[in-house]
Amino acid sequence: MANHFPFRRYCVVALMLLIVSTNALAQPVTQTTTTTVFIPMVANPLPPLSSNWLERVNGYRLRAGVPPVTEDATLNSNCFEHARYMAENNHLTHNQDPNRPFASAAGQICAQKGNAWIGGGIVWEPAHAVDGWMRSVGHRIWLLYPTTPTFGFGFYTTSNGNTSAAALDVLSYFNNGDSYPNWPVRYPAPNQTDIPPTQFPITVHWRYFGDTPIVSSTALRVVGGGNLAHSFSTSLPVGHKGIVITPTLSLPPNTLIEVSVNGSYANQPFSYTWQFQTGSGS
Repeated sequence: MANHFPFRRYCVVALMLLIVSTNALAQPVTQTTTTTVFIPMVANPLPPLSSNWLERVNGYRLRAGVPPVTEDATLNSNCFEHARYMAENNHLTHNQDPNRPFASAAGQICAQKGNAWIGGGIVWEPAHAVDGWMRSVGHRIWLLYPTTPTFGFGFYTTSNGNTSAAALDVLSYFNNGDSYPNWPVRYPAPNQTDIPPTQFPITVHWRYFGDTPIVSSTALRVVGGGNLAHSFSTSLPVGHKGIVITPTLSLPPNTLIEVSVNGSYANQPFSYTWQFQTGSGS
């Protein structure tokens, strides 16, 4: 995925490790799962997102209502080597060429197990990479996966400052979460605030090795106002199982938004309705 802005180049490409998925056995139909979350908004405001990569990742996970992750020093080192490889070669990839400068066996481990990011033209920071992954559906789901306990992260900027790259190992400690009680994970989460007023994707996701949900209806509207045009899909990147709802136009700033989605997962009906607040976008 690439995003281009005037006078600068900004690239966030969704290249991720493919995993062969298996289907879970269907369960008998039981009562509909219905969740409705309305205002008031969060009574105790969450702390602002940190510029530190791990704290920022965990800040997003806190907002999504999933447990925090720890970091692993070896994975961090692996991902630094892969970030250096990508930045020095100006090449976003999940597979290092051993004939290129800065290729390494350790870097290749991270290359095949993580999110990747590259940026050029301005001074980038680790927070830019994390935010970029949160705007990308497939990367976001890995970053918010509730039962992965540990990540590794690396960030590197070339000596001339022209190119930066980042890598996040999200698979070395991956746990499918078969017994996790709080599926699905929704983002933006119920009562979340300060969501960018853009065509920000709304995601609802279940465990990776599981069923694809069936959607019967979706709705997106301004609370106290009209409906918002949108599309939805259950065809998510790299085999993730879930739903993405994408606004046709940018969400209005400083506005309370309501989302509804109905359908079934593993033969069990569900109905979710919740609200979140957009920010100013400044």
